[in-house]
Amino acid sequence: MSTIDPITPPEPTLVQRSIAEAIGTFILVLLGCGAAVALVPGADYVGQLAGTGLNLGESNIAGVAGTALGFGFGIAGAIYAVGHISGGHLNPAVSVALTVIGRFKAADLPAYIVAQLVGATLAALALKGIFVDAELLGNNAVAEGVSNGSALLLEGVLTAVFLFVIVAVATDKRATPGVAALAIGLTLAAIHLVAITTTGTSVNPARTFGPDLVTGEWSGFWIFLVGPFVGGALGAVLYNVVRPDKD
Repeated sequence: MSTIDPITPPEPTLVQRSIAEAIGTFILVLLGCGAAVALVPGADYVGQLAGTGLNLGESNIAGVAGTALGFGFGIAGAIYAVGHISGGHLNPAVSVALTVIGRFKAADLPAYIVAQLVGATLAALALKGIFVDAELLGNNAVAEGVSNGSALLLEGVLTAVFLFVIVAVATDKRATPGVAALAIGLTLAAIHLVAITTTGTSVNPARTFGPDLVTGEWSGFWIFLVGPFVGGALGAVLYNVVRPDKD
C-alpha cells in the first residue's frame, strides 16, 4: 500500500467554470436547435406545426421527435462533458433556481448567466453560418390560437418539472450515482414532446436568447424569461420541501 497521499486536483476557477458553461451551452443549443433547423421544414417548428395550422404529417412527426432527441442527447452529452467542471447548469433558470435554494453562490451567478448567453449566441451564429438560407433557427414563439397566459403556464410548469428532476438527481446524495445527465436528458426530451407545437419549448432563457438575437425575431420573448425563471425556482424549492435532509 502506498504511503504517498494522492494529489487532490485543484478546484477550477470561476473563469474556467464560466468558459465550461459557455461551451456546454454551445453544445446544447447547437445540437438542439440544429436538429430543429435540419429536421423541420422552414426551421420554425412552431410556425410549421402549429402557428400556421398545418397537420402533423409523418415527416413533421419525425421532425418533432428528432428535435426532442437533439435537445435531450445534447444536454446529456454537454453535462457529461463539463458537469465535473462547472456543474453543468447550461441554463440561467437552473443557475437562478440553485441560487434560490442555496446550492450555488450568488456572487458567481452573473458570470454563469453571461457565459450561458454567450454560448447560446455563438451556437446560433454557427447555425446561421451552416444553414445560410434559414430565416429562423428553432426560435421559440407562441403558436397561433394559444394565449400568452397558456404559454406562460406551460413554460412555467415544465421548467418546474425540469428543475425538480435536476435538483433530485444532481444534488441529493441518495440519487443513483452517474445517472444525472441521462435523467436530465430524458426529461428534457420528454418536455420537448409536450411543448414543441405550442411554444417550441424553451425552459431555458439562454436557448431562446441566442436564436432570437441572431435572427432578430423576439416574438413572446418575455414569456420565455418569466416562465422558466419562476417555474424553475418553484420546482427547486418543491424538491427541497420533500427531501428529508438539507446537506
